[in-house]
Amino acid sequence: MVENGKGNVIDRQRLFPKSFKMLKLSGLVIWRLGSRTAVRKYSSPSATVFKTDKLEVSTNLSDKPSEARTPGNDNAGLVAAAFASLNTIDADEVKQKPSPKSVKYTRAQQLDSQIMKATDLNNLLVVAENPVVSRRHALKMVSILSEWSSTNKVKLGDFEKDPRFLKLCRILARSTTAQAMTSLTMAEDLSTVLGITGDDEAARLIANLTLPQMVKVMKALQQKGRRSTPLLRALSHSITSQAEVIDLKKSADLLFAMASLNFPDSILLDRICNDVMECLPANKDKPAVVTSIAISIGLMKYRHEPVLGSIADWLNSNKDIVRASDVASVIVTLATVDYLPPAAEGLVQTALTFKEEEMTKSSSWLDLVFSLLTLNKATTEQLASTLQPEFIDKLLSAGEIAIPSRRKLMMIDAYLQLTCPGSPRLPEDISVGVPVMYTKEKAFYVMSIMDTFKSLVSADTFVKKECNSGMGFLYDAEFAVDAKCHPVPLEKAVNNQNVYRIAVLGLEYHDMTRKTAVPLGINQLYTRLLQLKGYKVLQIPYTEYNSKDKLVTRVQYIEKRLKDLVSNKS
Repeated sequence: MVENGKGNVIDRQRLFPKSFKMLKLSGLVIWRLGSRTAVRKYSSPSATVFKTDKLEVSTNLSDKPSEARTPGNDNAGLVAAAFASLNTIDADEVKQKPSPKSVKYTRAQQLDSQIMKATDLNNLLVVAENPVVSRRHALKMVSILSEWSSTNKVKLGDFEKDPRFLKLCRILARSTTAQAMTSLTMAEDLSTVLGITGDDEAARLIANLTLPQMVKVMKALQQKGRRSTPLLRALSHSITSQAEVIDLKKSADLLFAMASLNFPDSILLDRICNDVMECLPANKDKPAVVTSIAISIGLMKYRHEPVLGSIADWLNSNKDIVRASDVASVIVTLATVDYLPPAAEGLVQTALTFKEEEMTKSSSWLDLVFSLLTLNKATTEQLASTLQPEFIDKLLSAGEIAIPSRRKLMMIDAYLQLTCPGSPRLPEDISVGVPVMYTKEKAFYVMSIMDTFKSLVSADTFVKKECNSGMGFLYDAEFAVDAKCHPVPLEKAVNNQNVYRIAVLGLEYHDMTRKTAVPLGINQLYTRLLQLKGYKVLQIPYTEYNSKDKLVTRVQYIEKRLKDLVSNKS
């Protein structure tokens, strides 16, 4: 209490509750009491600063002994210092007793700071001793260790068995201590970590894995259905950079994972295919792995002609151990990418002798027959067998016939009616209600083509759009022209031998094979079916037609293609 000049008593602490301070000056010693939960003693300008965890007002502060730090205590107190720093709360941020959540948040920030400031192995791993290390902190520290290891700043042997590092691995792998201790090397622990994580930080750890462990990571991602693009790209780059030859088993695992995750990286695919060709001659007793490789290549629509030729040659050379299902699987892949290497002629001849009973499932027989049709190699007897009521009943016994299978049956039925009238017909209920529609990408591509055609065929009476073939697929447009490529109304083109009926098939990215960009086998079958119905088919592949080109450029391209088609030059 103080008295002002007018004789009134004023409670200064009540007027200034947050800024009330008592300063006691005695020589060079300053005592400061306030809202901070610490006491600082300055005995000289260069004096050591001391902090106490709790302010005891009733204690005579001048009686408390002070201890100066010595260099000999630094290493012994390293861990204690780290924990002590976590218990320090900035008075500027905390004006009152903090809640548990705010304390946890502050500690997390301090851990981040300690991790970023660590300059050596011990300073980094000491953070792992903190009981509140999160999964994010663990991943950050392991990532830094990986970077240091790759730049030879530290060696793997310096920390691979350190309990603090193994603790980080257990946090990331979410495994028990016993499980984590089963493998004490960094690489083995990281293979588990990477199979579960899959973000930018985890992708940085890939470089320290061996080739077998990278394959395990890819398989783990496939099994979990986790398509982490940064991690997959890091895996692809690291695997491609390996000097070690990828054997057939690893190649099969990688290709299957890439196909399942829809990650057809061309560089990695080329590397795998080249190693497959190198390893195939040494394989004498494992047709299943070769078949798996062929199936995955087909799923990714990757037309790598040398490896497909090598696979066909291997099957021909090992007929004594090759099963009918192996041959059928390779035929399906060859039909998908519309490629028939010379060595495959023997496979085709073998496939033509197969019977339905040799396939494991009725749907496998349908796939084989349809693939032979796509390659223009199927016999009438094989095609007719898929339309028999008994075969349809077998398909139905497994449940509702899938839409892709129904479309295949419709195309087989159409081909037989166009080439062998009087052949068995597909039951009408199989083809009724089969949806045929464009994907979003295909719709945009076709729209660009139709916009270009407006400059050639302006009136709606001259062109029909989005035509349902009735054979299980759409074609993009239909119009008619005379010998000079002048448009003719569609109704006048019927049964007119002097008029050419044109069917348009736009081929965007997904309608073409990868590596060698040619139309997929299914699109070539569409073309043949339309030709059998009397159309000249104008294919417009995205590799030749760019929807972003100027209109005049697009019109000139289509005009030239149309003239070549009418004059039989295409």
